[in-house]
Amino acid sequence: MAGEQGRRSDEDLVDAFIAGDTRAFSEIVGRHRKRLTYVARRYTHNDTDAQDIVQDALLKASTNMHSYRGEAKLYTWLHKLVLNSGFDYLNHRANRENASLDSEDFDHDRNRATAHDPTPHIENSILLKTAMEQLREDQVEALYLTDIAGFPVHEVAKAQGVRPGTVKSRRSRAKEVLRAALDTRGDYAAHSQ
Repeated sequence: MAGEQGRRSDEDLVDAFIAGDTRAFSEIVGRHRKRLTYVARRYTHNDTDAQDIVQDALLKASTNMHSYRGEAKLYTWLHKLVLNSGFDYLNHRANRENASLDSEDFDHDRNRATAHDPTPHIENSILLKTAMEQLREDQVEALYLTDIAGFPVHEVAKAQGVRPGTVKSRRSRAKEVLRAALDTRGDYAAHSQ
């Protein structure tokens, strides 16, 4: 019987949790936490904040499990909750870290928006943002997790449920698009001189 419980489907676990079996939710968390943490890392630079994002998403999941309709896989639903929690984290952190210009205790050195002049790099930022918008979400995620967050390709592949070659392909295509965008900028600069 214990072997059968360990193999319950996500849908069975959801039904059991809604029926009052709290261990079912623990099993859902154990099954999906690692992949959800990879997603949360897109929004932060440390594991503590990533775990806070996942924890927030799982709290929302536990209190709203009755609204899960099973139209998509449970992981997809949880993934969306993590994305929403990550967005909330970034939005609230930005509000917390940037003091108001109207505040009497405003410290210009503390506020990066007033201590740094972004204008020399604005063209590159716009160019890269435009290039990033051309990428599919899975390409952005592969590039971010491998090249920025530093996870090995095989771990990213496992977390995304694909083969390592697929992650390498997505990452390569993302780099290709970004490289082409930067090359276009170089061509423009050469012609404008």
